Amino acid sequence: MRGFFTHILDFIFPPSKETLELRALSRADLFEKLPRANFSPHPFITSLFAYKNPLVAELIWSIKYKKDRHAIELGSYALYRALEKRDAAVLIPIPVSKKRRNERGYNQCEVLVGGILALDKENKFEQRFDILFRTRHMERQTLKNRKERMENMERIFHAEKVPLNAPIILIDDVVTTGSTLQEVRNTLIRAGYENVSALTLAH
Repeated sequence: MRGFFTHILDFIFPPSKETLELRALSRADLFEKLPRANFSPHPFITSLFAYKNPLVAELIWSIKYKKDRHAIELGSYALYRALEKRDAAVLIPIPVSKKRRNERGYNQCEVLVGGILALDKENKFEQRFDILFRTRHMERQTLKNRKERMENMERIFHAEKVPLNAPIILIDDVVTTGSTLQEVRNTLIRAGYENVSALTLAH
């Protein structure tokens, strides 16, 4: 039934070249066909793919705004592969504001972490919702420069200190300047956490 509706929608709204390529992309081809990110805005951030590539951008868009099942499976698999050789860790998806969640109906980072946990047969990773909270909404940062972004990011997150036996890894879909992840990490460090890193799908 899903295939039927997809066919109808494709007839009405012809999919782009990147959309068709993404649909055909398999887990086996993921790391061969998507260019790897070669730069990180901060040493504590690891990014997997180069966002400037149209297929990578389509992957992120399909996860973030379409909640596309195939794209989520690919993104979750890529993140899991980057984590699978690590020791136990607490995965924290970057929280979104209530306004953003109401607009989209979901938090794409939570969905990605859910996909990672589904692949984690050794149960090395856990997701926590009682540590990091977003305290206020912020409009999109796209047109702001780095200084403006950093100023806008101040104190929009709150962290609670709870006992942990593993390091924290922040999970995000895409990083640009790193201002959001930097503020989140600073918030967690101020709360008393010492080992905080981040993993993103793209930069």
